[in-house]
Amino acid sequence: MSQTEMILYAVKLILGGITALTAVMLYSKTKDSAWICLVAGFVAAYAESVYELLQSLGIFFTHDVYIAAIPLSALVFTVLPGFFFILAFAIMLTRK
Repeated sequence: MSQTEMILYAVKLILGGITALTAVMLYSKTKDSAWICLVAGFVAAYAESVYELLQSLGIFFTHDVYIAAIPLSALVFTVLPGFFFILAFAIMLTRK
């Protein structure tokens, strides 16, 4: 891994951690179902960054089920944040 990649991962992890932390702190004040989904989306996005870093460092290997030559764990980590964001926005749109 090059030095520029390490800097990029460090920035992603620091900013992602701050984002996830502030989202959880905001949720503790609101406790709304739409906010639960937003917090879950941000936490899942942070987990995706950590998962990606661990894979690139060779600490974590994907020896699991493949779907169309894509590891299931990578697919889940990629799709999950977007799913939670869509769910949160849908809940917000359906409110009266």
